[in-house]
Amino acid sequence: MLSKMCARQHVKSLNVAIGVLTGGATGVDYFAMDEVLKHNPTATHLRVIIPALLDSYIHDYYTNWCHEPITKEDINKLASLLKKIKEVNPASLLEMPYEIITQEHYNLRHDQEVMYSDEVHAFQVNESTGTQDTIDKSAKAGLPTTHHKKYKI
Repeated sequence: MLSKMCARQHVKSLNVAIGVLTGGATGVDYFAMDEVLKHNPTATHLRVIIPALLDSYIHDYYTNWCHEPITKEDINKLASLLKKIKEVNPASLLEMPYEIITQEHYNLRHDQEVMYSDEVHAFQVNESTGTQDTIDKSAKAGLPTTHHKKYKI
């Protein structure tokens, strides 16, 4: 259900030629990236911001995020998709220049997401503090922000 809602919203964004910017995580971000690539295989309407170099980001996922509800399969799929995006259109993947990731790097990514956005559509899962940080920063920046719903997985 969540993946369908997310995908519909992001395809709607594509239909008005805005494009989609996402944080490159599992879950909602993954659904958005996957759906955009189905409709825009060259990823010209996609920008993904990750808080580190790609290999470091994937390593961090396996090391720190491989626990309920995120599975090793989720991380494998994410790694494959991010590598595909980088291969198809390197400009679509913005890798922040860090090898070791701290919460501060995730917060810096949220700053970048807000800086590059015209509006924010937030799908907050499991009371994500990262999503909340982006919502708060987008409101402070005066961006139109739609908080679709809070979800629990």
